[in-house]
Amino acid sequence: MATPAVPRDTQERAAARGRGLAAWALVVAVAALVGWMVASSLDAVAYNSRSDDGYYLHYMSEVASRGPGAFPDLFRTYLGDERHWIYPSPSRVGFIAASALWSKVFGLSLASLSELSLASHLALILVSFAFARRWFGDFRAVLIATLIAFSPLCLGLSRLALMDSFTTLTQVAVLGLFFEYVREPERRLRWFGFVAAFTVAILTKEVAVLLCLPFVVHAAIERRQRGREVPIGRTLAALALPLVLSGVLWTFAAGGVRPFFEVLKIVLVSPNTNAYAIAYGSGAWYRYPIDEILMSPWPTLLGLTGIGVALWRRRRGEYDAVPFGFALVYVCQVAALGFFTKNLRYVELLETPLRVLAVLLLWDLCSAERKRAGRVLCAAAVAALCWLGYVDYREIWIRPRLSDPVTSELIFLRGMGPNDPAAR
Repeated sequence: MATPAVPRDTQERAAARGRGLAAWALVVAVAALVGWMVASSLDAVAYNSRSDDGYYLHYMSEVASRGPGAFPDLFRTYLGDERHWIYPSPSRVGFIAASALWSKVFGLSLASLSELSLASHLALILVSFAFARRWFGDFRAVLIATLIAFSPLCLGLSRLALMDSFTTLTQVAVLGLFFEYVREPERRLRWFGFVAAFTVAILTKEVAVLLCLPFVVHAAIERRQRGREVPIGRTLAALALPLVLSGVLWTFAAGGVRPFFEVLKIVLVSPNTNAYAIAYGSGAWYRYPIDEILMSPWPTLLGLTGIGVALWRRRRGEYDAVPFGFALVYVCQVAALGFFTKNLRYVELLETPLRVLAVLLLWDLCSAERKRAGRVLCAAAVAALCWLGYVDYREIWIRPRLSDPVTSELIFLRGMGPNDPAAR
């Protein structure tokens, strides 16, 4: 008796599922490798309980023991002494709440905060892959997630008892959900997911509101460039509602409108009176790409080239929504954040667009879309970049125990500055 033939479309779906599972397994393995690599170095992290580290630990401890009712007291204490104003404020409600929940399982300590940073970076790898495979397919998504995994900046910050890795995770999730919403605005679940994620991102760090600029521009271009029906009212509501929700939650946390606005004013103004911020965080907007090149030269240069290519292709009518969207995010973020204190910690988000565009540029240069040899060459190039990223991570973060990636330290660590700390 003859065996019934399996329909071709069934075979193709089964093969696609197999490739998807293999890709997920590979990315999980990469995340496990990175987790082991960073976790093995956490014992050597030099904490400073009298600096930002100590403030985050104090906030985590208070909210973990007293619940949300601790926030008004944290705001009052912060406002009551000017010496607190150069340190993190309790307005980072999203991160503080997450760290308090984290402490219920992993304990109250600076080491626990470092472990939260590492977990955030590992989650970033998986989230980046999940979005990238929807836009670019399994193969390129694996390369993108792996290149992000070995970012020296992300690896270094994932060791610290700070909020930067968690902040980056929330903002990258917001980027992915916005691109998904614009692609299919009729899917209401994506609208709700974006609103929720954007609210969390803003509550985690106030400057997340600056993402509204590239979002508005991207939605307008999508509507005009491709004739896609992106509802104006629904899109503006998706951007406005997180601002309203964040304001309401901040007001409750602060114990009133006045203390909330007083803390917000301090957050915006205090860097102008902070001697460290003035000495180490001043300069023009182009300090960010310079510092990114100092931290990780080749992926940054490839990513910056990828930004130019994405903008040039749109000019020629070869518009591709997601690459152009990432280019737009980078340009708008650098332009907006150029008015604030400059530190690579504050722009870890930009590692994602740079590394996505770097992989896409390599993909095109290797003709990987058409040739199997090109895919092998592209994968080899990404593997080489990951190895260089690991070497940079060791040379910048592990051996010298760098804790703050400011320009003067990066120049010194790259052998381009004086050895005398007093001269830096």
